[in-house]
Amino acid sequence: MWGYCDIKKILGLAAAIAGIVILIVSLPPWLWMLAMGGFLIWFGWILYNTK
Repeated sequence: MWGYCDIKKILGLAAAIAGIVILIVSLPPWLWMLAMGGFLIWFGWILYNTK
């Protein structure tokens, strides 16, 4: 049985995936490198400071 909540979750997931695809296609490569570098710095700092 498909509930209203399940359809809402599927539509939300589909919209999120579509948004990510649009961002990947439209953003220039240097912006992706900047974002990935910032994420890696943040992730490394979190791992370094975690006991």
